[in-house]
Amino acid sequence: MPTDTVHVRTGLRAVLATRAATMVTGWVAAFGLALGLLAAVPAVLVLGASPAQADQAEEVILEDGAGVIHEPTLREGLTDIDFREPTTVVVWTQPGEAESNLNERLLADARENHPEWISDDGQKWTDGLFIYAIDPEGRLQGVYFGEDRKVSLDAQEGIREDAVESLTEANWTQAALDATESAATVMNRPWYQHPGVWIGGAIVVVVGGIFGGAVAAGRKKQRQKAQAELDRGNQAFANVSTDLEATELNAHTVPEGSKYGAMVLERYRTFHERYVEAARQNDRLSGIPAKKLHRKEHRQAITAYMKQAEELDQLDDTVGSTNTLLNKYPGWPEAWDIQTAPMREDLGQIDELVTGQPKLTADQLTPLRSFRLEAERELERLGAGLETGQLSPDEALDGLNALRVRLTGLLDDYAKAQIDAFATSDAERQTLQQELERERHRSSRRPGSILDTVHQPGWFWTATAFHLGYSSGQSHVVTAREQAEASSSSSSTGYGSSGGSFSGAGSSSSF
Repeated sequence: MPTDTVHVRTGLRAVLATRAATMVTGWVAAFGLALGLLAAVPAVLVLGASPAQADQAEEVILEDGAGVIHEPTLREGLTDIDFREPTTVVVWTQPGEAESNLNERLLADARENHPEWISDDGQKWTDGLFIYAIDPEGRLQGVYFGEDRKVSLDAQEGIREDAVESLTEANWTQAALDATESAATVMNRPWYQHPGVWIGGAIVVVVGGIFGGAVAAGRKKQRQKAQAELDRGNQAFANVSTDLEATELNAHTVPEGSKYGAMVLERYRTFHERYVEAARQNDRLSGIPAKKLHRKEHRQAITAYMKQAEELDQLDDTVGSTNTLLNKYPGWPEAWDIQTAPMREDLGQIDELVTGQPKLTADQLTPLRSFRLEAERELERLGAGLETGQLSPDEALDGLNALRVRLTGLLDDYAKAQIDAFATSDAERQTLQQELERERHRSSRRPGSILDTVHQPGWFWTATAFHLGYSSGQSHVVTAREQAEASSSSSSTGYGSSGGSFSGAGSSSSF
């Protein structure tokens, strides 16, 4: 290389280095006064600090007295949450009243059943512990910490706020994950990562950083949700593709003379066209770069694709079970079990629905309890009639349909009774009714269920949809009452008269 060229490039590098140094110096000078105390902190302490260790929960303990947590989802979700120190996570639920002291109830239960949660001197929560508590009936939540994990009251309030959205949707498991993830970000947080370190410096810089971080975090969450829905859609589409030939063969042998066979075939009539459209969306959406999945148009298209693919997956299962049951091919008892599964699941939840309802009379609770016993006997009769040939598949399905219609009517009556007992105005009644209807029509179809396929969404009530809809409506009403009273829920840090001198870190509030 010519010597002149070397000199020119060397000179250019020097000029660029000088300009860069000047820009950095100018930036520091411009923000020097604004940074204040932050500028006085030796940079080497921040830059040289070791990154925090990322640990999964050391132990997960579920005490689900209210029966509202889906344990597999909780445990799987907790594996994605990193803690700075090994931490035992307790998720504790118990139904109660809004006026009760959640802190006191948790402490009483811990003293009686889990003394290992309490320090040796009996005054604090044990080290390494994080507890998230929910009272779904009293609309209360609380967060509690071992002494080596405790955070400020403001941070505790922030943790609870991060769970409120899921709580108001009656998504109790997700609320526990939201609160735990939020707690993991603040427990044992290094001093140089604490927001307070930066407050004395540049307010504008802090606000800008928070806004940018919030936007980035929001987009990341949207991308993750879109990716999860795309994965669900792709899995359903793959199932349909794998079974495509078998589904077509099954459809050709479904007896058209059967009332239910004819209705299933009508639903199947557009199956091929919908499959072709799903295949096109599968190709298009799978090619979208991951970093662009947060965009609204992509998220909407992915959700539509997921729903379409899952509907096709459910329909091909129904075609298969319809063909097997109506023709009584080998395996028909299993096909019949698929038909009765939604009913049996509902019957198994009736006792839970009618328990702990002090505002309702025996006359309002008895019909559902009586129906459960009657329906169980009827299901046995229908199955036996199919086995002996005394009942045709259509007749058995008629009997099952009648049971599900009756349960729907009973749940309608029960909903009215609960609304009348809880609502104090027409507006509150409307809110409860809307949430119940919304959840009723959102209830998922059971794969392979002939009755769910031939009827429109919302035709039947399910016990699960009823519970979710009423809980969501109740939550909206409680929120509206609080707003009308212009009072926000304040944190409760005391452990009540039975708590004695216990002073473990933690607090609770309503939602």
